[in-house]
Amino acid sequence: MTGYDLSRPVYDQGHTYFDLLLGYRTRLFKDKVNARIQLNVRNLTEDGRLQPVTAFADGRPYAYRIIEPRVFILSATFDL
Repeated sequence: MTGYDLSRPVYDQGHTYFDLLLGYRTRLFKDKVNARIQLNVRNLTEDGRLQPVTAFADGRPYAYRIIEPRVFILSATFDL
């Protein structure tokens, strides 16, 4: 049986996450319709992975969480 060694804590490296928002406004159909096109990107630099969240006493991970890959969301709104 392996006991816990409190002098050797298990740490994960730091992670930084970025989101991106781009928007564009224009008028369509002879200036009768206001339009806004927006692109949101969530977790811009992430490819998706499993991240350990808990570990055995010897440092081997045994539980993970799923880090989602980047997500692209394109939306358009129109005002008549």
